[in-house]
Amino acid sequence: MAALAAHRRSMYIRERLRLTGADEGLVAEARSESHRTRAEITAPLVTLSILAPDLAGAATAAERATYAMRGAADQAALDDARTKATGAASGLVNAAAQQLA
Repeated sequence: MAALAAHRRSMYIRERLRLTGADEGLVAEARSESHRTRAEITAPLVTLSILAPDLAGAATAAERATYAMRGAADQAALDDARTKATGAASGLVNAAAQQLA
């Protein structure tokens, strides 16, 4: 979950910089950071899918919702995408809690 949250945060920063017309150097730095955080979610999601296959759908939904933040048309769309990504991550946590109950 921490890796997913870090990627969601880095995507938000990256897209906000892009939308506000920030200096290309800052945008490039944020893009590099988002690539790093994206790489960091791959192994945990694969592991989760192997160890708890019933959670694979919720994990994939959370991952895809985070990726959907990319290319937002405007700030409102970015905020909406972030809200959806946060909700999908909460859905993953809830699904895991139900499975462990």
